[in-house]
Amino acid sequence: MAAIADLTNAAGMDDEAILRIANRRQHQCVLELLYQEVLLDVLPHDGREKLVVQHDLEIARHVVGYLVRAEREQVTVEPLPWSQDLSRTGAAEADVRIHQNLSAFAGMLRAVFGPAAGSGLAQVAEVLAAGDRGSGLPWGEIFANRARRNADLAGLALRFGSDKWGARWYTRQYERFFRAYRDRPVRILEIGIGGFQEADRGGASLEMWKRYFPRALVFGIDIEDKRFLETQRLRTFRGNQADPEFLSKVLAETGELDIVIDDGSHFCSDQIKSFEFLFPRLAADGLYVIEDMETSYWPGFGGSSRDFSSPSTGVGYLKEMVDGMNYEAMTSDTSYRRRPTDRSVVGIHFFHSMAIVEKGINEDGGLGAMIPDEVKQQGPRYLMPDYPVPPEFESAQDAASATTPSKKPVTNGSKTATRPLPAAADKPGVSATSGK
Repeated sequence: MAAIADLTNAAGMDDEAILRIANRRQHQCVLELLYQEVLLDVLPHDGREKLVVQHDLEIARHVVGYLVRAEREQVTVEPLPWSQDLSRTGAAEADVRIHQNLSAFAGMLRAVFGPAAGSGLAQVAEVLAAGDRGSGLPWGEIFANRARRNADLAGLALRFGSDKWGARWYTRQYERFFRAYRDRPVRILEIGIGGFQEADRGGASLEMWKRYFPRALVFGIDIEDKRFLETQRLRTFRGNQADPEFLSKVLAETGELDIVIDDGSHFCSDQIKSFEFLFPRLAADGLYVIEDMETSYWPGFGGSSRDFSSPSTGVGYLKEMVDGMNYEAMTSDTSYRRRPTDRSVVGIHFFHSMAIVEKGINEDGGLGAMIPDEVKQQGPRYLMPDYPVPPEFESAQDAASATTPSKKPVTNGSKTATRPLPAAADKPGVSATSGK
């Protein structure tokens, strides 16, 4: 996983950066990662079980060759003897022979691991087609089909059997919020892998995320052992989502996360505990998703269909957070108790059975913070006596004026003036008691 992370980060930079990583990680290892990414999702759809590629790298007028064998969901890379002959013949068993200088090699790595990884595979197809020695594979068509299969989340959910489309309709919301992250080297954690105690089931959503985010490192948490799912961009952990010690160990392995999706136990207490531990450790512009929030209304999961605002339910907990987002606008006599998330939650989006929380810097310092407390308490007529207010507020204004001194300082640019507060009796046709 560390090697993939290095490649995806470097692939967003110049040739020198990506070649430095390739040299440090060694070309043999890098080629193995590259062809695992390129071929293992392609061969099954062409009906082939095996493909052999000879990949020659031209380095300082010498050739370093490798024999790449892709078969049975595995890629192996074998170094060939060093050669000073730039025109040396290919290995007899190779179906495809690729000869590249370092600049072309950097371009191919960028096409697979770089920002255009979703569409850059067309370039890889051209490279493979140019070196094809008669394998009969229509490279352009194969990679175009792969791109189409991975184009949208709904199709990927159906392809891998995820319940996020069909049984649920979550992918519509995911498309909206995840699109901006798609070409980034993100790290995604999903809580709840699925398959329960069956050793060979689950992971449909993890496979979906891996295809949708071609540069992502994908991690999953489950109370069962799901290591059979692991590939070079996918890793699993076994443990309890509400255990902070376990979660701390997970983060030590994953590094900072960009997206967390809670599809775990669905118990409200677990949802809250996971959020309180993971959200503060999320990337500065990260997203936190909680699925299947209908359990907030089910007593068997810690929910309630009577007390809709209980902070012990997932929905009630997030509802309180909406107030926290607006802490700067509250009056001085508020009884609200500040939360650690008040300054880091910039958006909370509720949908049917799910919520998406956006992380950011919630310190706008806008008008809500700058308006004097007296205006918040008494309304706009504190500063502007003739300011029109709805009829139902007239009585409240009259009551406020009865307990307010007749004059208040009003700041107007660099000057300070005093204006009398209007009394209802001063207005023709307005009763001080009726408000009409």
